[in-house]
Amino acid sequence: MAFRNWLQGFATFTAIIYLSVVAKAVSVPKNTSETACVRSFPPVRDTSGPYAAKGQALLVCQNLSSLLPEKVLYSENPSYTDSLRTYYAGQEGDLQPDCIIRPESAVDVSIVLKVLGASNKSSCQFAIRGGGHTPFAGSANIPRGVTIDLGAMNTVVIDGSETITSVGGGARWVDVYQKLDALELAVSGGRSDLVGVGGLTTGGGISFFSPRKGFVCDNVVNYEIVLANGTVLNVNRHSHPDLMKALRGGSNNFGVITRFDLNTFQQGKLWGGDIVYNASVTPQLLNAFVDFGGQEQYDEYAALFIAHSYISGAGQYFAVATPVYTKPVANPSVFTAFTRIQPQLTNSMRIDVLGSFTNVTSSAAATGRRNAFVTVTFENDLSFLTEAVALWTANAASLANVSGLTYTLLNQHLLPIVMSKTANLGGNSLGLDPREGPLILSLLSITWADTMDDETVMTAANTLIKQIENAAQDRGVYNEYKYLNYANAGQAVFDGYGQINKAYLQAMSRVYDPHGLFQRAVPGGFKLFTDST
Repeated sequence: MAFRNWLQGFATFTAIIYLSVVAKAVSVPKNTSETACVRSFPPVRDTSGPYAAKGQALLVCQNLSSLLPEKVLYSENPSYTDSLRTYYAGQEGDLQPDCIIRPESAVDVSIVLKVLGASNKSSCQFAIRGGGHTPFAGSANIPRGVTIDLGAMNTVVIDGSETITSVGGGARWVDVYQKLDALELAVSGGRSDLVGVGGLTTGGGISFFSPRKGFVCDNVVNYEIVLANGTVLNVNRHSHPDLMKALRGGSNNFGVITRFDLNTFQQGKLWGGDIVYNASVTPQLLNAFVDFGGQEQYDEYAALFIAHSYISGAGQYFAVATPVYTKPVANPSVFTAFTRIQPQLTNSMRIDVLGSFTNVTSSAAATGRRNAFVTVTFENDLSFLTEAVALWTANAASLANVSGLTYTLLNQHLLPIVMSKTANLGGNSLGLDPREGPLILSLLSITWADTMDDETVMTAANTLIKQIENAAQDRGVYNEYKYLNYANAGQAVFDGYGQINKAYLQAMSRVYDPHGLFQRAVPGGFKLFTDST
């Protein structure tokens, strides 16, 4: 933490000068498209007179219906209901937009953003949905507005050399793995196949392959993105490289990404699975976990997370280790400390294709129920991790009467070997430095059944995370980084990237979205100038 503060202070003056020059030197193309895809269309109708009562969003929907027939869904359409039912969290599916737009190409998205941009003189708000996995309400859906659902843009195309896989902005990892597993190929992608490619990747992304390949975002070689003015850009290390760095961690703040071109590599079967333990083994498990993260000579084929879970109906606590080795080698020695812990309640360790492991992770998820994530980061310290798990245990007990509750504290490492890959792959905006040493990224993942328990559950969750943060600060092991894909509404994600990176993202927003459409009109997610939803 001290190192991070020193580094930021030392570099701030230089960074401010640099960012000022960048913002002046780089200009976004105006009303043009690198792929010449923008069609002309009529302006949005005035909201005065007979149209005023209908609301601006409904007028936008009507205009888009005339421009994109069959691609705009209203509440009476069964496909509208189907779209809402597929959100991971019930809180998101509960929201009722005035219409859902299902574009099928960058051309369609360009038209949509042109209309929405024109309408925002009257403040029509909209949401952008990829896979719809972020759980807090309003992250990828909106009440009384327009939701752009990219789900129809889920193509997966492998180039002739089998080194690049082009993935549509609405694809989920299941779409990718089903195609690549059959060819013994892989990309650095999500560990749960129901997660959307877009959200995971623009939030940074952690993969089973991260020790070998870096963060998921570091493995995107090209983005096709539609800017606020309808311009379609290809963004890579040679074309708009400044924006490329911003997209690697900058979430939905710059445009709608319609295609990701991902580095692709040969990959056979893996060894992995879940080992479920009685909660009594927690001290052994934590000790093995901290030792694993502190290895000086790290085996880059090894990936791991552990979890502590409480189920309210049974009043039961248990622990889980999920080791994965990205070679078809059974029981590699790097995981001996975990495989020898007893008693084990179940053990599903095996050799299989990647999709087998990501599908198992997905099957444990409760799509459509109440779901929430909250996150905190701290140093790889056994004494403090033990304290954090004790705080979680006591906190979980306070929720014994919550129906259908599964309350899980999942821990994994942010390793120097992963952070060190970033520079050679073009850089990202996450603000993580390998010199900070191994960190523990802690996720509180919650599922429950009844909307009546929403306030009770979230009050307990936020209290726990605050307790852990305060204790970490007192111990001197707190790290301000917050992984965007695990963060809850209101967590200061971009502050956690550090002053320099946040300023860089803000500068890129001013360049590529000069009128702030994605700051003003897209309230979902994490915003660069308010750092809240």
